Amino acid sequence: MAKSKNKYHYDVKNCYYCPGERNEDGTVTFGETVKPLYGLMSMDMGAEGDVSKIRADGIDYIIIVSNNGYSGNLNFIKVDDDFRVDCLGEKVDETTGMQYEDADADPKPFALMGEFKGDKEGIRWIYYNCTATRPGQAGDNKDNQKEPDTEELPVTASPMPAKIDSEDVNIVRGGITRSMNETTFNNWFKKVILPGSEVAASAQVSAENA
Repeated sequence: MAKSKNKYHYDVKNCYYCPGERNEDGTVTFGETVKPLYGLMSMDMGAEGDVSKIRADGIDYIIIVSNNGYSGNLNFIKVDDDFRVDCLGEKVDETTGMQYEDADADPKPFALMGEFKGDKEGIRWIYYNCTATRPGQAGDNKDNQKEPDTEELPVTASPMPAKIDSEDVNIVRGGITRSMNETTFNNWFKKVILPGSEVAASAQVSAENA
């Protein structure tokens, strides 16, 4: 009997990122290290694109749908300091130890990964060509002094040129469940996996990600 598919998902967890370098042809070369991005409370990534219609013969003769990726916000308890250095261009001063913003530094592209709980099984996802802008900074005096302030990270996920099975495509995002392919599922947070690439079997990242 075929495994039942998810009817819904809830709770976002297991957020990771992998810094990359943008090439002149628009592709991104990702690093070998995938890092955890703790404290993700929620995410809201809206689809970007337009629908154009050309009327002829009394009907919508041509319908053109553009996919410009996604943009939105990730809400964190606190945006990780390593992520700020790797992807926002912040620097660490060796003399004082302080971390600071350089207004002339360019943000670096990165892949963003994570997981939703499903009613049947986990759903792991990835956005390939992400760029983040600086989160704002705010603080508040609250009745409950231990209730943390939060930070909102604006993220844009753009289409990325890629060659998949000898075909030139512009890839935006991907997803996997264990029942779709257990090897790919188990390796999801170990490297940036592109469709068509070989995935070697290996042990799970941790019990939390099972």
